[in-house]
Amino acid sequence: MSSFLRTSIWVLVLGTLLALGLYLGDRVKTDPGYVLFAYGGYAVEMSLWVFLIALVVFTIVFWIVFGLGGALGRFPTNVVRAWARIRHKKADLRLIEGALWLRRDEPSRALSVLQKDARSESLPALHWLLASEAARRLEKLDESQRYLESAERLMASIPKAIERDIKPTELRPLIKSLKKEWREDWALGLEVVGDDDALSRLTVLNSLAKKHTNSLALAIVQARLALLAGLDAEAKHHIERATELDSENLLVLLLHAELESGRTEALEDLRRRLVEETI
Repeated sequence: MSSFLRTSIWVLVLGTLLALGLYLGDRVKTDPGYVLFAYGGYAVEMSLWVFLIALVVFTIVFWIVFGLGGALGRFPTNVVRAWARIRHKKADLRLIEGALWLRRDEPSRALSVLQKDARSESLPALHWLLASEAARRLEKLDESQRYLESAERLMASIPKAIERDIKPTELRPLIKSLKKEWREDWALGLEVVGDDDALSRLTVLNSLAKKHTNSLALAIVQARLALLAGLDAEAKHHIERATELDSENLLVLLLHAELESGRTEALEDLRRRLVEETI
């Protein structure tokens, strides 16, 4: 809006107010009107214009007094609410700090922050879920479970846990599952599940080996089974295939060590820990 247009509007408004004032002044002077209030032995007389002015003034005063009174009446409540907002903000910042420490893989620092009371936070259930995860990473399982239960009590509804596939404990059911959906971690179990001997396992694994030629886990299992069955030539073939697939894999390096020195308790223990980490 240009300055000329704004000036024109102000001149028009002021001119209108001036004209209205002159008109009302003339009306008050020429025709003041008459208002009479009488009750019992009392009577109040005034002009119509004085009555209107008094009514406007009374309305404004009434609004100011009672509006201010209402604000004063709400003052303690407003103070409490402001204090609660400050506490909520500080608590939420503490929640964010705990989540950040957890993301940085510092569960001890996260737990030290999240162990504090969560009642002032906007999301107390999330607070206790993060505390539960921090305690779980620190292997404080009882404490983790307690925090988890605190979170669940605050949740309106608890999502059902995702059902995970359970690895079959027999050889043929495991092979059947792998044919439907191949999983490298499950393939490592082909060496130990069930009671089949090494030679029988090698025989039934041929169909999988033809289909999954790039499976490192399957090559490792076949090499281990061949060594156990005393088939050194076949074992060397599978070890060479595993080496071609991933020569730096620790399980492959253990195969070479086993081929040279045979199975030892130390090698078996190391292999077992490596397989657990893979799974």
